[in-house]
Amino acid sequence: MTAHKPEHEHLPHSLIVDLKHDVEALKRKLTQPDTKTHELILEIESLKDAVHQLNVIFEKALKEMKEEDITKTFHALMEKVKVMAVQNETIAQGMVALSDKLDTFMTRQLGRSIGQPAQVQHSMGAPAMSGRFAPKPEMSMPSMSSASAGFPPPPPGPSGRKRVGLF
Repeated sequence: MTAHKPEHEHLPHSLIVDLKHDVEALKRKLTQPDTKTHELILEIESLKDAVHQLNVIFEKALKEMKEEDITKTFHALMEKVKVMAVQNETIAQGMVALSDKLDTFMTRQLGRSIGQPAQVQHSMGAPAMSGRFAPKPEMSMPSMSSASAGFPPPPPGPSGRKRVGLF
């Protein structure tokens, strides 16, 4: 003879009360979400709207690209590149001319400084002295040349040939 087992076990009353309480809390959360859940839902809605707006923009761009004539766009871009090339050429020629004028000026100044001291006048006041000064160079022997005292050699003089720009 086999013992008859009940089809369901009896649960303690406190466990049943706890389960009922948990089910009620879940129902409340579904019908009345808390602040964080509500914020998350709002952010998801905002994200959905932003994706929809992007989709509309991409659809418009695709439609315009289908209707737009590529050859017109290409020619317009080529014209802009040509204008930029002309502007670059003008700038390069101006830089070369400025460099030549500076070379001429420097040559005159060097010639004047050899024969007679240049008279330079300025209208600026004395420089503002701050608390920071450059260290004075230490020279062990006063008869040292500038190259051996750690100074770089002077720049080469003007060669007399005219510079030619890239353009």
